[in-house]
Amino acid sequence: MISLDKPDYTDVVLPIDDVKYAIAIDYDVADGFVYWTDEHARAIRRAKLDGTGGEYLTETDRPDGIAVDWVARNLYWTDTGTKRIEVARLNGTSRKILIDQKLGEPRSIALDPSEGYMYWTDWGEKPRIERAELDGSNRNVLVNTSLGWPNGLAIDYSARKLYWGDAQTDKIEYANLDGTNRKTLLDKALPHIFGFSLLGDYIYWTDWQRRSIERVHKTTGEDRKVLVDQLLNLMGLKAVNVQKTGGWNPCAENNGGCSHLCLYRPTGVSCGCPTDMELLNTDGRTCIVSEAFLFVLRSSDVRRVSLETQNNKDKVLPMPDMKVASSFDLDISDNRIYWADVNLNTISRVYMNGSSAEKIVQSGLDSPQSIAVDWVAQNLYWADTGTDRIEVARLDGSSRKVLVWQDLKSPWSLALDPAFGYMYWSAWSTEPKIERASMDGSNRLVLLDGVGRANGLTIDYQDRRLYWADLDNNLIESSNMQGDDRRQVISGTRMIFTLTLYQDYVYWTDPAAPGIERANKVTGENRTFIHHYPKDKEGSIKDTLVFHSSRQPGSSNQCAVNNGGCPHLCLATAMSAPTPTSAEAPLDLLVKCDCPSHWTLDSDNRTCHPPQSFLLFSQKKQISRIVIDEQQSPYIVLPFHQLRNVKTIDYDRVGEHIYWIDGRIKQIKRAAINGSDVIRVVSNREFNPFDFAIDEYSRHIYWTCSQTNTINVTRIGDPITPLGAVISRGRPRTIAVDPTRGCIFWTDWSLGPYYPSIERASLDGTERQTLFNSDDIKQPGSLAIDIKHGILYWADNELKRIESSGLDGTNRRVLVEEKSVQLSELTIYGAHLYWTDNIQGIIKRIDKSTGSERTDIQTGLAQLSDIVGVESMDASEMNRHPCAADNGGCSHICIAMGDRSRRCSCPLHLVLQPDEMKCGEPRTCAPDQFTCTTGDMVCIPLAWKCDGLPECSDRSDEADCLRCRDDQFMCDDKEKCVDAKKVCDGKADCADKSDEQCHSTNVCREDQFRCESGQCVDGEKFCNGVADCTDRSDEKECHESMSEFLDTLLRKYDRRVRPDMGQTTVNIGLIQRRILALDTANGLLITLHSWINVEWRDQRLAMASTTKGVKRLTELPTKYLWMPDIYLISGVKADEMPLPLTTEASIFSDGTVRYVVPWTFTVPCRKRSKSDSWECQVVFQSWNKPANEIALSPTQPLLDAEAYNGHVQWNVQSVSADSLITNVRDEAEKSRLIFTLVVARTLM
Repeated sequence: MISLDKPDYTDVVLPIDDVKYAIAIDYDVADGFVYWTDEHARAIRRAKLDGTGGEYLTETDRPDGIAVDWVARNLYWTDTGTKRIEVARLNGTSRKILIDQKLGEPRSIALDPSEGYMYWTDWGEKPRIERAELDGSNRNVLVNTSLGWPNGLAIDYSARKLYWGDAQTDKIEYANLDGTNRKTLLDKALPHIFGFSLLGDYIYWTDWQRRSIERVHKTTGEDRKVLVDQLLNLMGLKAVNVQKTGGWNPCAENNGGCSHLCLYRPTGVSCGCPTDMELLNTDGRTCIVSEAFLFVLRSSDVRRVSLETQNNKDKVLPMPDMKVASSFDLDISDNRIYWADVNLNTISRVYMNGSSAEKIVQSGLDSPQSIAVDWVAQNLYWADTGTDRIEVARLDGSSRKVLVWQDLKSPWSLALDPAFGYMYWSAWSTEPKIERASMDGSNRLVLLDGVGRANGLTIDYQDRRLYWADLDNNLIESSNMQGDDRRQVISGTRMIFTLTLYQDYVYWTDPAAPGIERANKVTGENRTFIHHYPKDKEGSIKDTLVFHSSRQPGSSNQCAVNNGGCPHLCLATAMSAPTPTSAEAPLDLLVKCDCPSHWTLDSDNRTCHPPQSFLLFSQKKQISRIVIDEQQSPYIVLPFHQLRNVKTIDYDRVGEHIYWIDGRIKQIKRAAINGSDVIRVVSNREFNPFDFAIDEYSRHIYWTCSQTNTINVTRIGDPITPLGAVISRGRPRTIAVDPTRGCIFWTDWSLGPYYPSIERASLDGTERQTLFNSDDIKQPGSLAIDIKHGILYWADNELKRIESSGLDGTNRRVLVEEKSVQLSELTIYGAHLYWTDNIQGIIKRIDKSTGSERTDIQTGLAQLSDIVGVESMDASEMNRHPCAADNGGCSHICIAMGDRSRRCSCPLHLVLQPDEMKCGEPRTCAPDQFTCTTGDMVCIPLAWKCDGLPECSDRSDEADCLRCRDDQFMCDDKEKCVDAKKVCDGKADCADKSDEQCHSTNVCREDQFRCESGQCVDGEKFCNGVADCTDRSDEKECHESMSEFLDTLLRKYDRRVRPDMGQTTVNIGLIQRRILALDTANGLLITLHSWINVEWRDQRLAMASTTKGVKRLTELPTKYLWMPDIYLISGVKADEMPLPLTTEASIFSDGTVRYVVPWTFTVPCRKRSKSDSWECQVVFQSWNKPANEIALSPTQPLLDAEAYNGHVQWNVQSVSADSLITNVRDEAEKSRLIFTLVVARTLM
């Protein structure tokens, strides 16, 4: 608060608590309350200046502008989320929606109570300033030209002028209150106007960029002054005279005679009612609660029509965050509305007055088409056509259970009969039908077949008949509750879409008809339109329901009292005998306690227990659970929210937490299995976690990092504590842990002079050994360990195999070998090995010992990323583990030994202290020396490390040393073992190239060719058109004519076979030509016309050239050649090709192929801060070669940005390129090239 009476304008922070993100503000002089909108709290609040009397008045979606009607004692506000203008009493009661049509982004609002008008600005696609009477009637546009972001609005009541500030045009303007005589007051040095107010002779405003509060004279534009400078987070402001108020209208006296809302208009008082009430016809002033309403669900709102008063004007209910609703139901006793949204795939509820909105089901929904409230047992049922399931949960979304899933196709409409214990549904399969079952899913039967697609299933509880709308035959039909006595009620309509029933009438909507129609429910006579809507050609009316106590009769069963004594679900179980025709509910209706899906019911038939053994699998944005049981229970999507890109999962049985890597934000997170208590375990920006495994006994998580190429350890107790790295050599990727034997296993994806391997070490990284290298494997992927039997399993993505061995690498076996499958993630569960096929979206399993009994467990799973088996924990095994209690007393790493003892150890940056339990900072020696880990400080020459003779007393100089087999060569740097056959083959396999320190005296084998330098190459490579000798001596005397080359190519070349590209590269270049289109309405979308220069090496096309250097031989159509898979992954490719380009590729003598690809595509852009520049990213990706063998390089950009809309010029400020390496577990590394364009707009 700033006093305008004092010259220093000192700001004082009001003692108001819990202000989260205030946007707009107003002040009521009469009562001394400050009112404000809070976007983060999604609420409107008020408090006194001294902080007392603070309260939340009402919930909103995205509240923006706010205005106090100080005469009628009402509060007006705009909501940019719901696109509405609403009103309530100053205490938040009697809330009413005034305007909800044709609003884009309503922002600032100002009131003129004496004249009965309200004014507001709209930031929508067509910015404008509008006016309406205070009850929302007689709306008209005042200004709609030369506006950008009209933020502020203020009225000069004495001069009858309307002022506004525009944050895009950077102007302050004014006009008469009818919009005429528009003038500019100020248009200089106004970077970003936000808050706006008028008091006396001055306009006051806040500026976001200057962080200032300023003023200027309202008529001259002079006497400009900065009152306060450099205030952070400035938003709205209100200038008031606390000693003076003005204005009057009849609402000031006795609320204008209105029982609730007095809304003054120029013609007089208009009484208004809250959303849940109706205006009495007899006096036009009193609001009453009508007993019967017709609720109409449209795609984005719910409307209410009275069935008892003659006031048939519909009212819009304040339903927040409704996108594309498909179905709804009511809980009449609680005055709540429940609805399903097929855009958000959620089920939500809200009180009819708009308060306490909440999403109660947010996971595992695909296309929820129908919901139904069991008002007796307080349960919610829904049918999902995407998952082909019927489910139930408590009304708050808890205790969720799948009831019907087998042999169910496209369940659509759902109706409940709680008094008799039945549920009914229609199935829109190839043979549509109506089915019935008990409300626990048992006693299922087909009630009616030979019907069309039935919608709007409705029960007449009094006459015991079932009604439905037949969409295929355009009928309304009914039958008794056994499916007999079928009658046609209504025919001759185009398409009956929704249906409901009340007393003697059926009500329905027809998209081709002008409104809601009703007729006698028995005869179909007396057809009448009771409420008129424009013809609903787009089908925006999704459902209709009647609100009346007869629609949820007061029948009862045992579930109605204390939930039947059940801790979770109480479900009615109808008797299998035919339903009686009487409306009297059976007195002996059976009910039973039931459990959420996968939980088991105890012998007491009440208590439920969660599963202890199960499978978890992840997809990109969800984590699900499978229980393998006799009932073939369906998998359940766990209630995890805001998952962006799940790469890897694991489960901690001790803490009962699920851990996962989110690849989008590069973090490891964890949460309870019910989705609560989400915390970040690894979130350092310097890391990019790739895979992890949990040591439940020591409470550690071991994780690999593709950014630092390390294996790291983090303690997962309270608090989460990073311990450090234990492996830092190579490129560790997938990982598995055997804490009972104190070992870690991982795959090493080293490239270049290094080759893929599977390795093993102790938990501290010591005793490292290579189990399998490139002689045995090609592209190792997921690892799994059968801890009980001591068996290691792995998938090889290139060999298309799943193999196993002992934990020491012995007893190797091939379990699965099939070229047509994609072997991704592995896990052990019980007697089986499970794996995911990410291409086909299948989870499969085999007998883990024999490889037999191959079975598909789950199909149709898109974007699979991981799977993990969880078996019940043996408490005695946990108690016997030497590290289970307090990490074995170790400060960092505890390692179980074979004799049930333990040893303590440390990460790489620390050393074990003399007490052999704690870790401390290491001692240091000279750079050319090795420091012994423990004992007296001893420095030995670095060359003595790993020489086979221990010089340190603790033998640490011989720990973690590489050991090579007899048929291998150890590189001089002692970092790698290579096949002895690869020594002196012309290709450096050692990092130090020691395997190629060759001499001309070398003797080659009989099957090899000896180069002039002494190098040995395979004899088959002599005169093959490719120089395999470093001195090219194997191709000196070789000649081949062009015609022979082409003949050989066309006769023998197979374009379907990917070439061995060796150490060659794929070069990608982008030439930006021009910007074709820009769309600011959708953030910003830019259409780019570009070329991609692709270049690769195909050795099968190489031939010796008779001239020096590389020579272009020919050009061939690409249909004859293998082409690299370079993908554009960030935008949408357009169909148009604005300029024709060649479709032929150039071939060079060394096998290089060059091809220019034309592409036109659309890319998204995002605004950079609050400036006028936008950042656009174009991302290309290659799967051909690992990342460090692919050169990604931009060419010199040629930029030509076109004008947009004739008013704005877009200029490209900069273009940059960045090569990004992204590792994925089911493929080799991907290389991504990201081009970033920064574009800025300027007025023309």
